[in-house]
Amino acid sequence: MVEKHPRVSVVIASLVGPPFIDECLRSLESQAHECGAEVIVVACGDQAYAQRIDRAFPWVRVIHRSERETVPGLRRHGVLEASGDIIAVIEEHCLAAPDWLRSVMDAHASGKYGVVGGPVVDYAYGRLRDWVVYFCEYNGYLPPWRDEETYNLGSANIAYKRQLLLLYEGLLKDGYWEAGLHPKLIADGVKFRSVPGMIVHHRGPFDYGYYLQQRYWFSRAFAGARNLTAARKAAYLVASPLVPFLLLARMAQRVFRQRCRVEKFAQVLPLLIPVLMVYVAGEFVGYLAGPGDALLKVE
Repeated sequence: MVEKHPRVSVVIASLVGPPFIDECLRSLESQAHECGAEVIVVACGDQAYAQRIDRAFPWVRVIHRSERETVPGLRRHGVLEASGDIIAVIEEHCLAAPDWLRSVMDAHASGKYGVVGGPVVDYAYGRLRDWVVYFCEYNGYLPPWRDEETYNLGSANIAYKRQLLLLYEGLLKDGYWEAGLHPKLIADGVKFRSVPGMIVHHRGPFDYGYYLQQRYWFSRAFAGARNLTAARKAAYLVASPLVPFLLLARMAQRVFRQRCRVEKFAQVLPLLIPVLMVYVAGEFVGYLAGPGDALLKVE
């Protein structure tokens, strides 16, 4: 049962729908009841979609948004409606580990940190294309993690003090929070903490062609939202032919440093190259022409 004034609210933006959102919510149900947590799904699309979630998961609070909005924009609606002192965010593509919410609450107990986050763990995928998505999207958040102060936290698995998000409400709607909100928080002295036990599993699956499109839109939106000087943008544009190989080298370094699924990484190398080329193409256009409506096309 949700407490009247819950300590933590979980916010999930939902664009893709079942089976992703259903599996995500099932992973949260038991621990949400145990912790008295509030779970909010901001469902974008037809009214029938929001109603289906409401019927299937009566313990979840559903906010319906009929117009197509960005993922950060949807999360913002959830933040403004939330009651908890802590706002935990998980992607609908992910499953929460059984003690995820308890780890969130324990990590915030000291009050020292404004933002805490954890690793994104694979789901032992059976298809190589799903390993491609995992390594491309989450190579910066591979397990294992150390418990330490860090600023490398991703929005698939993160929890903020609610008062902090409300203070920076103007940065929540447009652009991914890693590109817009987090740099501002860091500049203002907010402390971030990595929490090894705060685990989510990336579920997948995605078709390869679909992912290539998503990778382009995400990269353009991310680059368009970054506040870089004209000189730094120009340097990136000039160096862009080399960037896919630099990204691959950085990705490989992270995989080998973490010793995380090295054999799978080796198997998917041929599939990674086209994805990284699309990634750079998206950033190139984003830096040159801005984000356009790219963020609205990211699911």
